[in-house]
Amino acid sequence: MNIEYKKYFYILTALILIADLAILLNIPFLRQIFGFLFLTILPGLLILQILKLDKIGFTEKFVLSVGLSISFLMFFELLINTLSLSLWYETPLATIPLLISFNIAAFALILVAYRMNNDAVFSLPDSNLTSSEKAFLIVPILFPALSIFGMHIMNTTDNNIVLMFLLLLIPIYVAFVFLKNQKFPERIYPLVIFLISISLLVMLALRSNHIIGLDAHQEYYFFQTTLYNLHWGILEHSALDACLAISLLPTIYQSILNVNSEFLFKILYSLLFSISPLIIYVISKRYVGEVYAFLASCFFMFQHNFLMTELHARTNTAILFFAFAMMVLFSDKIDPLKKRILFIVFMASCMVSHYSTTYIFFFVMAGTFIGIEALSKKYTFKKVISLTMVILFFSMIFFWYSQVTETAFNAGVGFVEETLSNLNKFFVEETRSTNVQAMLGKDIMQKGIPHKIEFVFSWLTFAFTGIGVITLLRRYKEMSFSELKLKKPDFLKDKFEVTYLVIALVLSGLLVATVALPYITVGYSLERQYIFAMVVLSVFFVVGGITLSKHFFFLKKRKPVLKEKQKSSAKNTSEGRAYLIILLVLIPYFLCVTGVMYNIFGVPRSIILNSEGEQYDLYYVHDQESYGAKWLGDYAERENLRIYTDFAGANAVISHSGISYSLINRYTLLEKDIEIKGYIYLRYYNVVDNKLLGREGEKRDITEYSDKFAGKSKLYNNGGAEIWK
Repeated sequence: MNIEYKKYFYILTALILIADLAILLNIPFLRQIFGFLFLTILPGLLILQILKLDKIGFTEKFVLSVGLSISFLMFFELLINTLSLSLWYETPLATIPLLISFNIAAFALILVAYRMNNDAVFSLPDSNLTSSEKAFLIVPILFPALSIFGMHIMNTTDNNIVLMFLLLLIPIYVAFVFLKNQKFPERIYPLVIFLISISLLVMLALRSNHIIGLDAHQEYYFFQTTLYNLHWGILEHSALDACLAISLLPTIYQSILNVNSEFLFKILYSLLFSISPLIIYVISKRYVGEVYAFLASCFFMFQHNFLMTELHARTNTAILFFAFAMMVLFSDKIDPLKKRILFIVFMASCMVSHYSTTYIFFFVMAGTFIGIEALSKKYTFKKVISLTMVILFFSMIFFWYSQVTETAFNAGVGFVEETLSNLNKFFVEETRSTNVQAMLGKDIMQKGIPHKIEFVFSWLTFAFTGIGVITLLRRYKEMSFSELKLKKPDFLKDKFEVTYLVIALVLSGLLVATVALPYITVGYSLERQYIFAMVVLSVFFVVGGITLSKHFFFLKKRKPVLKEKQKSSAKNTSEGRAYLIILLVLIPYFLCVTGVMYNIFGVPRSIILNSEGEQYDLYYVHDQESYGAKWLGDYAERENLRIYTDFAGANAVISHSGISYSLINRYTLLEKDIEIKGYIYLRYYNVVDNKLLGREGEKRDITEYSDKFAGKSKLYNNGGAEIWK
């Protein structure tokens, strides 16, 4: 369907005015729906029109519209915030100022886009589905509804039957897709990926009425403080001050949408990160085609850190921008100049989202530049990463982290120093995180059957990915160097660029270093490093599966020369074998990561499926805990204030009391022979189960610490939270 650009911009203008009315009149639902679309889609869509990226497909346009919109929100409002404060106007993030500034920006973008495209025709994608497409969408269209309904049942009755059904139905449907891959419509792959993605992410986001996680509570504190001040500024002189994604960005959404702020913070990052598998699909399909790209995106979605997005708001937002940067870098439909512009935008957006992820991004850039320069001595190929880009990235990091927000740069330098100083402890197990120790098999023989199953299938996914990277390295001339004019392998749709090869090797090396070197995973967890690397390496999980399938189903007798029809049949058989071996690993891995396998064996592992167990005890916040924390915020004496709690008890206090997290101590309560001078906050787990939780998950009987309460009075008790002084 084609529309003249003049009519198209009239329609956009009308939609903006409708959104303005819905926001100003505070019309329920309309304000939230139009406001969200206004913020999340419109700015990026107009920027794409200004850049005239007409060659890219609809999926690329959709995800780029979201990415550019989020970037625009942060940088544009940072500019308005800075200008307003310099003019002594202290509430630039209030609804009316935000609406005025965004309307001015939106109409300016519309005017520029119109002048750039006034003779062109805007094409809308064909939304008419065939009978076949509708039939294949009947099941996945139910996934989000099952996720929301299932979590409602879980929260109200502790019954996980609907969620278990959904988590079994998703891999069954994925297997069905490959069983019917010859008939499956290619154009609905992105929609199916998005439906699976959003269904998986909203489960944790809707679990509990409150924030879930550890770092998430500190992030929410920054959001709440920024929202209270209605302007962004340096709050705690900590590294989190550099993360606009958890302070400025949610404040913009809250001022425009006007919903429960805790619900907004829980759901926003899941909604934004839900498009990341589409980026993996876009990147992968160029090299391995739509079917294998679907598998690569499923592998990315089935990662633990993907499912736990609500726990890692700033990290996963930064990873999202890294994914955007990789997508534009390896697009063959974007002009070089526009590609550089977009890459720099997403590079900067990653920088203002999370400092640690940005440092990893920088090391990847620097390592890639060195690798490309080394290869260019022997081969001639097109260079994409330049020294100028690396220097620009470092300059941006130095300016933002050192000169503007100060602390994050020192934190990065300190992390490198700590890693180097711990190299002499290479064989000391304690210098590696518990996740790395578990991955390496510590105490695996003492654990239950589901732990052993997850251990095996986790290592199988590592092996598949490793074999894929090794295959690329071993056959790099055929699979990567287009300039050598060698025939590519049959399973590749297009050759990988040399830059893709080098980035894949750099990321693989970083993963090995993360496990091998002491201290690294203490500062930046293995799971976060892994999902960061999988943005580029997910496709090699599929390549590894294809490579293995050729060996597992190898026929020793040499076959005669086949006719074309026979060759086509043989190719289909080979692909079917590859699908089978990949699914035999991918589906059990998914069942392990989601906790379904544990529940089958009666082990309450996942907080999504259980109201007991390790994750639940660590992350879940009850209503009583929230009420107790708010009481502290209202009535605690501020002079020499200090609050003591167990490791997980600090969560509710940080996010609900409004008290700075620097005044909350989550360690001393479990240290014997140290007197407590301040408030003691006990959460639901402490009061009802009479247990305290330590940093490494160790459970202690609260009666062992009765001396901590000697001479103190119980000031507050609601049956699920207590406060002593």
